[in-house]
Amino acid sequence: MTNQFQLKLVAFTFGMFVLFAQGCEPEENFPAVSINPWDTVTNYQGLIIPTDGGSIAFNMSYNYKGEAIVFGSKKYSNAANDTFTINELKHYLTNVILTKADGETLNLGNYNLLDAKVPGSQTFTLKNIPAGNYTKLSFLLAVDSAKNHGGLQEGALDPAYGMFWTWSTGYIFYRINGGTNAGQNYSFDLGGDENLPDVSLDLKAYKLKAVNAKLALAMDVNEMFQNPNLFSFKTDGYIIHSNIDPAGKKLADNMKDMVQILTLLP
Repeated sequence: MTNQFQLKLVAFTFGMFVLFAQGCEPEENFPAVSINPWDTVTNYQGLIIPTDGGSIAFNMSYNYKGEAIVFGSKKYSNAANDTFTINELKHYLTNVILTKADGETLNLGNYNLLDAKVPGSQTFTLKNIPAGNYTKLSFLLAVDSAKNHGGLQEGALDPAYGMFWTWSTGYIFYRINGGTNAGQNYSFDLGGDENLPDVSLDLKAYKLKAVNAKLALAMDVNEMFQNPNLFSFKTDGYIIHSNIDPAGKKLADNMKDMVQILTLLP
């Protein structure tokens, strides 16, 4: 066997050994890619928050029959032909509840006091919303029964804001007052566990996927005085400062449809 042949044989054998050794090396383990199902879904209605920790920024605007309210000077009329001004409008917006497409509900547990004359009070953000597909939004224009008689409280429920009667009767949920053409001022302080205006808004007309959504709401004050009950200052009264006044119940029932969605945006 010649030296040249021996060299070729050694080289071939070494090459085969290298190939065999490479073939025996373990495969490299790449980390598994996590796919968020809420990022990929396309067939849905409503609002999708794709990751935990989302938020919704709320903004409320105020109008009367579609026109922005001018406080103190502009005269408005209702279906009962009352003519009046609006001097003050304050109210609570609490217990925002999001309903998922499968019917599961989530109460965000908020308590906010809004003043129609103070733009800064009309905007608030609710955070730490879990991922999911939400198709309905509801809330109270009131304070729920548990907090309504919960003793000394803080934040928006601090009695120092002047939206409180007594520990037994609880909070004033909604305050509106002004003057009338009858020469008599009106003053409505609405409250009481039996008068909880609940608002329910359908989100299925929208298709939005956003970690941080912006929701613009509009309150039409005209709806307080109609549907389902015709409210008249002349027959129902100019003063409501009690939770047991039947006129307060009429207004509370009317208020359920006074808030609508303007926009839902990312």
